[in-house]
Amino acid sequence: MENKIIVIYVGVAGIRTIDIDEYVHEVTEKILPSAVQAEFIVIPIQSYDTRMECINPKYITEEELITKNTALMAELVVELEHQIKNLKEKNEKN
Repeated sequence: MENKIIVIYVGVAGIRTIDIDEYVHEVTEKILPSAVQAEFIVIPIQSYDTRMECINPKYITEEELITKNTALMAELVVELEHQIKNLKEKNEKN
């Protein structure tokens, strides 16, 4: 494997909380490339846009790129924690 990480941000704005899991599953089934060997991370976000980003750590050797990608991964973790917290709060209200 080439050590690729593909992050899929699925926009779930306007989707009912109870329908988010099913919606995210349906979207990822449609857009996941079947011929790519990679680790896939799927993150629901409060947006109407869905996007994919590919990170290949194997080829990141320049210090500036390492710093940039480290910051991006930290942002990813914060966003994921934020989305999980929001989903838990919404589920508790329902």
